[in-house]
Order: sequence, then C-alpha cells, then structure tokens
Amino acid sequence: MLNPMTWSIPFFRLFGVQVRVHILFFLVTLGMFFREAFKEGAIIAPLDVFLFTVVMLFGIVLIHEYGHIFGGRSVDGDAEEILLWPLGGLAYVNVPNDWRSNFITTIAGPLTNLVQCIVIAVVLAMVGFVPSVIPWDNPYISPMYNFKDGRVYTSEYGLKLYERNTNILQDDLLKKHIGFKPDVASLLASSSPQLERALAPTWVVWLNRYYWLNAFLLLLNLVPAFPLDGGRMLQALVWRNSGYRQGTVVACVSGYIAALIMILISFSFEIVPLVFLLTFIGLSSYLQFQQLEQESEFSSNLNDNEEDERPKAKPVGLFKRWQQNRAAKRLQKEHAQRVQDEERMDQLLDKIAQQGKQALTAEEQAFMQRVSARYRR
Repeated sequence: MLNPMTWSIPFFRLFGVQVRVHILFFLVTLGMFFREAFKEGAIIAPLDVFLFTVVMLFGIVLIHEYGHIFGGRSVDGDAEEILLWPLGGLAYVNVPNDWRSNFITTIAGPLTNLVQCIVIAVVLAMVGFVPSVIPWDNPYISPMYNFKDGRVYTSEYGLKLYERNTNILQDDLLKKHIGFKPDVASLLASSSPQLERALAPTWVVWLNRYYWLNAFLLLLNLVPAFPLDGGRMLQALVWRNSGYRQGTVVACVSGYIAALIMILISFSFEIVPLVFLLTFIGLSSYLQFQQLEQESEFSSNLNDNEEDERPKAKPVGLFKRWQQNRAAKRLQKEHAQRVQDEERMDQLLDKIAQQGKQALTAEEQAFMQRVSARYRR
C-alpha cells in the first residue's frame, strides 16, 4: 500500500492481457480537463475537452501499449499486463534477452501511432484536406488546408473569413476578433465585401484532432531518452554493436541531455506538464544507470570468487523495490508456465506416439512449434 506504483485498479482483460489503470491517470487527465474546460475566458465546450483529453488520449495510449504486446509476442515473448498511468502506459512484456527482440518489441508501439496517422491522412486527403502537421497547432481550432479550393478550414472555435467564391483571406478583419469567440452571423452580415466562413465538417475536425494527438505522442516517444521508446530503441541499436552495458549507458546519458533540454524549453515557454516529464526521464535514467552499476559490481565480485567482498547492501527506494517485486513475480510466473508447457508437451508427444502427428489439432501444432522455438533459443 505504501508503494505508489501499486495504486491501480483492474479495468478489463483483452487478448489475454490484464489492463490496469493507475489512480493518478484519472486524477491527471481529469485535472487537464478541468484546467482547460473551466479556465477564465474558456470558449471550448467541456464535452469537447473531455473527449479529447480523457477518452481520445486513453484510446491512443492503450493501442500504443498493445503494439508493444504484439511486438513482444512476435519474438516469442510473453505479455503480462498493461498499466496506464499519468505519463502514458507501461506494457509488461517478457522477451528474449537480445537486442533484436527488445528493438522489435519497442518499435511496435510507435508503429501503431504511425499507421493510424497514415490511415487518417489518406481519409482526409480523399475529401481534400491536409491534416495539421505542426505540433503547436491548436487541436481544438484544427486548422486544415484544403487543396481543392486553397482555403484553410477550422472548427467552430476558429475563424477564417474569405471573400465569397474566392480564396482571398480577410486578415485585417480577423485580427480584430483574436482572443474571443465572435458573433460570426453578425460579423458576416455587416461585412463588406460579402464574406463566408471556412468551417470544416465536424467529423473531419475530430479526425484531425485524433491525427494531431497521435502525431504528437509519436514524436514524443521517439525522443532518444530513456525510458521513452526512442531511448530504448537507441539502447538496442548500440547493444547490437557494443553490448548491453554500453547501450544502456548511451541511453541513460541521452536521457540526461533530453531532460536538460526540456528544462530549458519548459522555463522558456512556461510549459508546466513538461516539468513532470523531464523529472520522470531524469529519474528513470538515474535508476537504470544505478541498476547497471550494481549488476556490474555484483558480476565483478562473482568473477573474483571472493565471498568476503560481497557488495554492500544499499537502501532500496519505493520505485526500485517495486521493480524487484515485479521481477520476482515474473520469474515465478515464467517457472510455472514452463512447468505447465512441459507437461502439455509430454501429453502431445504421447498422443503422437499413439495416433500419429496427423491427430494433432492446428492449435496443438502451433503450441508445439512455439515451445520448440523457445527451447531452441
């Protein structure tokens, strides 16, 4: 109960994976909702804010984590559960201890975001729109260029006025109404020359918002900082050529550098959520580096065969203790699964001896191939 990483509740089970939601996920997302929906001068409808900051974010993060799950299974890994928490999601996937398996498992998450972006971009292009590709575009306004008429369309929260039957934008008139929601009907009625508003269809606006959030999370995850996906992919690539230790060191150093850059950005542009992210990146890089040093020290002592010079015990924090408990549970589960697989393998071998290999069902054949591949590894 004292470990904050355990403050989660089971949500549902899908594809054999238990999805859990951390209590802080609800608190943070609802905090984002209340901050945006009820701030002074807010013009965004609370329902739109809720759908974007809570529902849509939850769905995209969940799909991303399932990408890691299926990526791990493609390299004979095993999935345990998914935890959704304030800084995204954590997919607990046990994969073979080699760079290739770790790289494939990691990159499968961002690939889900990339595929969704491509599909949405194709759908929008079919009706003439180019989705917002600039990260600092306001997703609620959703400015989208239409290559069929040369105009920029927006949601109801944006205002783009064009001379009728042309693509000439009335910039001077728009500048008078920046910062508040204008009475568009009165504005159009009193305007000269006659103007019309470039208002995008609602379904197009929401597709663009979904695209924007996917693209933003994709770019964020590709930052080469541990423990983001970009940092883990960097670790795997360096691991391939220089070994696991060097890969981890490079990823941790990259995490420190990214955290420093985010500090500069957060203070320059007053982006408060970035402070939490950089704190998490810096802390995770530090813990990973400490774990690597402890492993190296322990291995060195074993190689020297000096029992009297064992590494001294160090105070273990909550996060580290949670990691150790997770590792112990994973080992227990792997052992139980291995015993179960061996028992079933013996049963299937007896069945082959008595009835022949053709008596096996498709599922039994797939099981034997999967277990055999695992033993070969």
